[in-house]
Amino acid sequence: MASKRKIRRNSCLGKHRYASAKEARAAIHGLHQRKGFQGYMHAYYCDFCGGFHFGHPPKSRRSNRKYR
Repeated sequence: MASKRKIRRNSCLGKHRYASAKEARAAIHGLHQRKGFQGYMHAYYCDFCGGFHFGHPPKSRRSNRKYR
């Protein structure tokens, strides 16, 4: 089982930190403009660094229509 410290350290590793959800959504839009549609992505608050990141939603949320 991974330690809490390792989970915390790896949660933001390789991710860009945004100051607000609006900035993260703008980055998603820019990504789609540069590389084409990459699948649905959403901005989320990170409890570890206090910033926002974006990524694909968890599988449990993908089947729910309001996230598409």
